[in-house]
Amino acid sequence: MPPLEVTTRSDGGRTVVRLSGELDIACSEDLRRDLNAARREHGEHLVLDLAGLEFMDSNGLSVIVDCYKAATAAGGSLTLAGPRPIVRRALEITGLHRRIPVTETLQEALL
Repeated sequence: MPPLEVTTRSDGGRTVVRLSGELDIACSEDLRRDLNAARREHGEHLVLDLAGLEFMDSNGLSVIVDCYKAATAAGGSLTLAGPRPIVRRALEITGLHRRIPVTETLQEALL
């Protein structure tokens, strides 16, 4: 399994966090720390670029939900961009796609 890689950058007042590899129980707490650090450093408007994410389990979903709650409680936002079909399916099964905005591409999320 490819390990989770996380990169963060600012883009037009938003924080773009790119995830690639697999998001599971083994790395979910590391991602939680990375997202909290990104919010502190760059602000509360986040876009998670999921195009490189190959797998996500329930622990990964939990981290995303917690990030969404924290960002919106602070007046910010969270958008999920470009999920692959397997990740999109997890979002749809759980109903998160109705609560958290999901776009087809990163470019669409940044409009």
